[in-house]
Amino acid sequence: MSRVLSIQSLVAAGHVGHGASAYALALEGIEAVVVPTVVLSGHAATPGVQGRRLPAEEIAALGRGFAAAGVYAGCDAILTGYPGGAEAAEAVADLVAQAKAARPDALYLCDPVLGDDGPGLYLPAEVGEVYRARLLPLADVAMPNRFELGWLTGLPVGTVAEIRAAAQALRAAGPEVVIVTSVPVADGVGLLTASGGGAWLTQTPRVERSLSGAGDFVAAAALAALVKGATPQAAAARAAGAAWALAQAAERLGRDDLPVVLAQDAWRGARPAESRALD
Repeated sequence: MSRVLSIQSLVAAGHVGHGASAYALALEGIEAVVVPTVVLSGHAATPGVQGRRLPAEEIAALGRGFAAAGVYAGCDAILTGYPGGAEAAEAVADLVAQAKAARPDALYLCDPVLGDDGPGLYLPAEVGEVYRARLLPLADVAMPNRFELGWLTGLPVGTVAEIRAAAQALRAAGPEVVIVTSVPVADGVGLLTASGGGAWLTQTPRVERSLSGAGDFVAAAALAALVKGATPQAAAARAAGAAWALAQAAERLGRDDLPVVLAQDAWRGARPAESRALD
C-alpha cells in the first residue's frame, strides 16, 4: 500500500480538506498520514463554525515526531493544501523539505490555496510568498485554480491561451507539471495540464451548485492516479470525471460538499473526462 503525507485543513463535519482527501485516497487504496493546519467544526462558510488554526510550533512538533519514527521515509508522495496562515505555511514548508530529504523520490503535489474568483484572496499575501519562495520550488506538480495562477505569476488568465501561458510560466518556479482548475470553457469547466511535453484541456459540464472541498478532492484524486503511474493528463482526466460524478450526486442529495463516501461507487466507476491536446 502506498502512503501519502497530507498536510491541510481538518474539518470535523463534511468532506472538506482532509475530509475529502483522506477518504478519496483511502478508497483508492492509499494510506494518508494526516497533518492538520486548522481544526474546524465545519467548512469556513458553515453557520457558527468553531475551531482554531494550529500554531506553527505544533505543526513543527508533528514533523519532529515523524522524523524520529521514520515516517517520512515511508511516504511515497506528499500533498499540501490549506495552510492556515503565513507562519503555519513556513512550518508546512519545513515538513515538506524534511520529507523530500528523507525520500527524494516522493512525488509532491502542491495545491497553492490562496483565494478564488469572487472573494479574491482569503489568506494573507504572505502565504503566497511562502508558496513562491519555498513550496513551489519543491513541488513536482502544482494545482492552482485560475485565480491563484494569475496571482502567483502576475499574468492574465482570462482565456485558455492566457492560462496555458501562465501555467508554463509557473513551471519555471519549480514544478514540472501544472494542472490548473476552474478553467472557463463553453458550457462547462476545465482543467488545463501543462508540462514539458505540451498542454491538454480536460472539461466537464458545469454544476451551478457551489461545492465546498471540490478542489481538495480533485487534488487527492489526481495524486492517487499519479502515484499509480498515470500520466499528468490522464490523472487530470480521471480526477475531473470523478469530481463530475460526485457533483451530480451532491445535487441529487442536496449537499454543499462532495459525498465522497456515500457516492463512492459513482465516482470510482466514473469514466475519465473528455480531454484533448492543445496545439
